[in-house]
Formats: sequence, C-alpha cells, structure tokens
Amino acid sequence: MTDKVRRQLLWSMAAACVSHPASALRSENPARVATPEGIPLPGRHTALLNLLGVMPARPRASLKVLESVQLEGGTRYKIEYLSEPPDLLFSTPADIVRAYLFVPDHGEKEKLPAVLAIHQDGPQSHIGKSEPAGLAGDKNLFYGVELFQRGYVVLCADRFGHAERRRVAPNDLNSIDPNRDDELFNHRIGQLLLAGRNFIGKEVYDLMVGADVLSSLAYVDNNRIGAIGHSAGGNSLAYFMFADRRVRVGISSCGLFSMLRFFNENAPKRRMAAVALPGLAKVGDSGDYLAGIAPRPILLTRGLWEWGTDGDDARRSKEHVQETREMEAAARKRYTRMEASANLKAIYFDENGGNHDFPPHVRKESYDWMDNYLKSAEKVKKTSRKT
Repeated sequence: MTDKVRRQLLWSMAAACVSHPASALRSENPARVATPEGIPLPGRHTALLNLLGVMPARPRASLKVLESVQLEGGTRYKIEYLSEPPDLLFSTPADIVRAYLFVPDHGEKEKLPAVLAIHQDGPQSHIGKSEPAGLAGDKNLFYGVELFQRGYVVLCADRFGHAERRRVAPNDLNSIDPNRDDELFNHRIGQLLLAGRNFIGKEVYDLMVGADVLSSLAYVDNNRIGAIGHSAGGNSLAYFMFADRRVRVGISSCGLFSMLRFFNENAPKRRMAAVALPGLAKVGDSGDYLAGIAPRPILLTRGLWEWGTDGDDARRSKEHVQETREMEAAARKRYTRMEASANLKAIYFDENGGNHDFPPHVRKESYDWMDNYLKSAEKVKKTSRKT
C-alpha cells in the first residue's frame, strides 16, 4: 500500500468513525481541502471538520448590556450573552460569556467592518478579554481597542475557562491563581470529552457564537467580518476560520503551531493533554486547517527568537520558525492553485528581540494588511466571490 493510498484510507476512516455530522456546524459552503498531491478530497474536509467534535445547536443571538463607557470616537459596552444552556447531565450552569463590545460612532444606516479579538492564555487566565480591550495586561496586546480606533466594531470576549468564565467566586481581575484555574479548566475539558467534544471544538463553537452576535448587530457589515488573536488565541483562530466561512480575514499573531510537534516526545515542554485534538494524527496536522482556509486572506506572524537566543533555546527558536515556514509553504500550494497566493502572508520578525510578542511595527503592518481587505469594497467582493 502506497503512502498516498494509506493516507486517503485513514482520512475516510476518520470521517466515518466520528459521529458528528459536519453540517451541524451550520457554516456556509465548507471549503474543499486538497490532498498533498493536489486532488480535491471532500472526505478529508469532513474528517478535519468532524475532529472538532459534536457541535450543539447555537442559541439565537441576543446580548445584554451591563455597562457603557463613552470613548473618543465611540462607545465601549460590557455585555453578556449565552453560549450554551445548563447541562443537567453534569450539573453545569448556563455558559454565559462576558465581553467588551467596541462600537465606533457611525451614521444611522452605516455598515461597519467588525473583528473578533481573541485573547491569549497562559498564566493570564484572570485577565481574558481585558487585555485586547486595553484595560489590563501587555500594551502590545491591546489589539482590540486599537482596531476600534481604526474604525472597526470589535468584540473582545472571554475565552472558555478565562476571567469571568471561570466557575469560581470571585472571578475578577484580582482573583489570580493559575494552578487553580488549570484544575478548573481540566475538569471542564473532561466534561467535554465525555460528551464527544474537545477543547479546540469548544473554542470554535464559542467563536461562532461570537460571530452570531456581531452578525445580529444592524451596524455590522456581515461581508466584512475578521478575526485576530495572539498566541493560543491566534491558534484557535485558524480552526475557527476553517469552520466558519463568515470570517473573511484573519491575523494569527505567534499563534498557529503543529499540534503533532507540540506533543512530540522531543518537544521542549510537556503539554496539557486537554488541549490536544483527538484523532488529528490519523488525518493530518494543524497545517491542514490553515490550507483549508484558502482562498480567504490570513496573516501569520512569528518571532525569530520566541524560545530565546542562547544555546538550546536558540535551536528551539529556529525549529519553531521552520515549523511555521513549512506550514506556510504547504498551505501556499493550495492558495496558488486557487489564484490567491497574495492572500496568505507571513511576517517573521526580530523587532523587540523577536520574542513571543506583537510589537508595534508588526501590529501596524498587520492592521494595514487587514484594512486592505475589510475596508476595500473591491477586495471584499473578490474574496466573497472566490469563497
């Protein structure tokens, strides 16, 4: 059996063995993913989609305003909305998402571009949405409020298990206990796994609910919705864009990584099993989701020295960059076949030491790139036609 035949057999088996039908995602016209040899294989797309797990029916988009603050050029609202109802099987309460919604001043019938700003994680589990909203954390990661200042409607929501979505009291910015939060997170992932779901799939589901909220706003142009995320937020962005074609443009800052390398025995760190995507090794790797976004525009950034510059850290940094270059090169083949090579962009930077960061000049280049697609009517039309 050749490697090609073996991979195609594994893709078919994975698609058949996962109980969740891809159509339950309710995204429009899922893209057809090409095999490494360039032959479209719809079954592979279904297999990749189904790896995200069971997707519950999403609730009707509805939000509650908790507070509003007038800013120069617009308004910041603190809102909440339902992600999922209570689960009687696990005695879990309703999953309510708290978020900051930035709305620029606009005309009565004006339609504005909109962006989902996805925060990072790590030891910052108490900060969540407040970082992209510019209220706490690293100023280089205030991309939500910065995009608002450029004329975008921006939704900065707490990701699963972060900030006000931690099932602990109090769960505000002063409640800092990363070890406790990791335990809470792992417990909730166990509930998902028992229900045929997983962490990556839950992230995708929550982001789709967020897109529903943006789409329900009368002043949002549904043909000009984008997404941006840093680190783990940028990683989730790629899977989200693969599953939800409403997202026209994405920026993944130091985000997307090869999950197979992430859990390799020779990886520099031991990782939490909760973030693994079950069954992925039977189908492909994370880069396949990147390729499946084509022809929609996506920009990747990668610091040249994210692990450090000395000894083994320098070697790991170079390997990390090479991993990104390989995913980019593989995805570019599909973008090129679809005559959309310019829609895949990568920035490899040494600004601010090339750290795991989103430094000023890289941010400006990224924002300008997004503007080119979401603020240019002709670009929006071309992207819409191709997808």
